[in-house]
Amino acid sequence: MFRILIGVIILAIVIYAGILIYQQYLIRRLKGINQKREALTIDELGTSVDQVRAMSLTGKTLEEVTQLAADFGDLKENRLPRLEQQVNEAINNAKQYRVLNAQSEAKKATASLEVAEQAIQKIEDRIAELKKIDAQHKQAVKTLEAKYQSLRKTLLAKNFMYGDAIDGLETQLGQLEDDNDHFREVTSKGDHEEAAKLLEQLQSDTDHLDEMLKAIPPLVANLETEFPTQVKELTQGENELSAEGYRFPVTDLKDQIAALPAEINRSKTLLAKLDVTAVKQADTSLSTKIDHFYDLMQKEMVAKTKVTKNLDYLSKFINHAKNQNTLLMRELERLNTNYTLDHHELETTREFAEQLRNIETTYQKDVENIHSNEAVYTEVDAHQTRQTHDLTQIEKQQQEINDSVAGLAKEEEQANQNLQQFEFQLHSTRREVENLNLPGASKAYLDYYQVVSDEIDKLADDMDQVQINMEDITKQLIMIQSDLDSLTEKTNDLIDSAQLAEQLIQYANRYRMTHDEVAKASQEAQRLFDEDYDYPKSLETIATVLDQVEPGSYKRLEDRYYKSKKSADEQHADEEPEEK
Repeated sequence: MFRILIGVIILAIVIYAGILIYQQYLIRRLKGINQKREALTIDELGTSVDQVRAMSLTGKTLEEVTQLAADFGDLKENRLPRLEQQVNEAINNAKQYRVLNAQSEAKKATASLEVAEQAIQKIEDRIAELKKIDAQHKQAVKTLEAKYQSLRKTLLAKNFMYGDAIDGLETQLGQLEDDNDHFREVTSKGDHEEAAKLLEQLQSDTDHLDEMLKAIPPLVANLETEFPTQVKELTQGENELSAEGYRFPVTDLKDQIAALPAEINRSKTLLAKLDVTAVKQADTSLSTKIDHFYDLMQKEMVAKTKVTKNLDYLSKFINHAKNQNTLLMRELERLNTNYTLDHHELETTREFAEQLRNIETTYQKDVENIHSNEAVYTEVDAHQTRQTHDLTQIEKQQQEINDSVAGLAKEEEQANQNLQQFEFQLHSTRREVENLNLPGASKAYLDYYQVVSDEIDKLADDMDQVQINMEDITKQLIMIQSDLDSLTEKTNDLIDSAQLAEQLIQYANRYRMTHDEVAKASQEAQRLFDEDYDYPKSLETIATVLDQVEPGSYKRLEDRYYKSKKSADEQHADEEPEEK
């Protein structure tokens, strides 16, 4: 029982201590809220509100300031006193240990303080904005006034630079003055919302007038001075050039130049209406046309110099090309009786003749037009440029054709020499094989020999024709030379295989009595030699068995054979010049 009593006493002490601690916390918190309330810049805010109310304000701006003053009054007279009362009551409750009530009132006081702070900030921000707008509008009044005076001074001092636009510009300047006066009046009354609307339009109108005052003088200079002077020069130039016999690619050039003053007048009308954009477009169009007309005349004068200079040169060029074509045609017709011309040389040369007739026709027509003052020199110059190019190409191709057929006779002579060499080489090959007194030759070898022989016979027959196709002859020469080389290689293989087979069969006789395999191989090799004429196979058969019986024997006999053959070839080469 005693222990329970002690526990209760301790618990009571702990609860009481907790209440005391929380009481002190609430009191400190509430005093902090009170300090923040006292620190609010309510007096300074009141001064700012008074300053704004002292401005001469009208319209919606005045309504807004009135509302600001009302909000400030409510804040000062109601909200802040109520906040102070809440804090004091909460502190009293806390001191009397009514901590729950104190806690609730502390939350309400905190919320009220936040609302008050936000209200003060909102009022301060709007006051600052109103002061800024007021200052901006007053500055805008000064700036626009200065700019207006500058525009007015420019227009009065330099009105001669604006031509037909001067009346419209003065009207706009007057309207701008009225708008400035109205803006100044609205601003002075403090209706800043209405002034803001007017300011945007007024600035736009002022800038637009400023842009026109800068853009119009160059346009007026062109319309009043530059373009009329150029039109006069063009009119005079066209008259003089036409009198001198010039003609232009534009047939109605005189009429187009004569229409330019009307375009200038239309631009002046647009300028009087202050349609600067349309005047700029017309200015560009007029400049382009005038430059084009100058360019036309200049090109004709330059072209005349070139054309006159080239007339004699082209006449000689045409005659030279025609003469070359005639000579080439005669030569091709002569060659065509003895040779086949496979590359349309005659047809191409006839086409050259037609091209040359067309070139000469155009040339003569241009000469006639020049003499009758009907020529457009730029067109004649274009003709001459094309004619020079075409004549150059024709003569180049004429030369190529001439070069391609010039060597036909020489090629025929060389082909005959090659034919004789082929026939001699074929005969020598046959005699070389026959001198070996072989029992025969394989069918494959004989067939290949016959193919080469037939090719040489065909070449001889083609060379004996009245009209020779040298291109085909050349192809046959290349093919026969290749086939003869192959035949020579096959012949050498046949001779070497036959002679080596004979030597190895004879050498194998020393082993026939002692080695049955040698006797059997020798018999088979001899059969292949005498009956099948397969000398490589005969050589392989006897060489294989000899190397088994006497290793290295075949290599030794082969080396000796080729060494002996080489010596014989060298001796023959040394004797050959003496035979010749």
